[in-house]
Amino acid sequence: MTSKKNRRIRVSLELKLADDVLKLEAPVTDAKTTAVELIPAFQAFTNQVVAHSIKLTERQGKTISCKAGCGACCKQPVPVTLLEVEHLNRVVKKMPDREQQRIRAIFTHHLEVVEEAGLTDKLRNIAALEPTEKRELAAKYFKLGLECPFLVNQSCGIYPDRPLECREFLVTSDPRHCAELDADGIEHIDQQMHMAAALRKLSTDSHNAAGRGWVLMIFALDLAKSGRLRFKKKPSKEWVKYFLQYATDKSIP
Repeated sequence: MTSKKNRRIRVSLELKLADDVLKLEAPVTDAKTTAVELIPAFQAFTNQVVAHSIKLTERQGKTISCKAGCGACCKQPVPVTLLEVEHLNRVVKKMPDREQQRIRAIFTHHLEVVEEAGLTDKLRNIAALEPTEKRELAAKYFKLGLECPFLVNQSCGIYPDRPLECREFLVTSDPRHCAELDADGIEHIDQQMHMAAALRKLSTDSHNAAGRGWVLMIFALDLAKSGRLRFKKKPSKEWVKYFLQYATDKSIP
C-alpha cells in the first residue's frame, strides 16, 4: 500500500502565453513537504516555458546561439536560490566519491581565489546591492576567470539539475559577447514568464530565516554544510500555486 506521504499526483494547468495556450504538467508528492522536494517540478515547468519562448523566438526568424560545448557564459557569477543550494548539495552527495571530491575541491579553490581578490564579503552580500553595484561586482568576478565547478568540456555536467537561472539564460547573439561579458552585445530571448525570479521569491517564503532567498553558486556547498538551512513545510499544491503566481507577476525582479 502506498502512503499519502509517498503518493504522487500530477499537477496540470493551462496558461495563455502570447497567442498560445501552454499546458504545464509535473508530478508532485501528495503531502506536506518543503519546497526543496518540488525542485524537479519547478524545473519541469521552467523547461516547458523556456521551450515555448524558444519557439516564439524561432518564429521571429532568430536562432538560439546556446548549445552543448559552448560554455561562454559559465564564468559569470550564477545566482542560486536557497532551495537550489540544498538541491545541488544533494546532487553532489549522490556523485561517486572521486567526482564528488573533484567538485568540492573546485568550489574550495574558487573560494580561495575570491578571498585573495578581496571580493568575498561583497559577493556574499550581493543580493542587497543596487543593480549598478551588482553589475560592477559581477564584472570583477568574471575577470577572475573562474569557470562553473560543474562545467565539463565546456558543457554542463549537471544539465538535468542546473539552476533555473541557467535554464533561462538563452541568447541569439554571438557567443563571444557572453565570453567577453559584453552586455551591450548580448541579446537575450524574451521570456514569457519569470521562473528564476519566482523561485527566488518562493525561496524567501520557504526559508525560516530572514533574507533574500538566494546566494551565488560559489557559496552553495559551504552554506549547505553549515546546517543553517531550515525550510518550512506546506502541502505541495500550495507551493506550486505560489510559484506559478510569482512566475506571472511582472513586478518581481
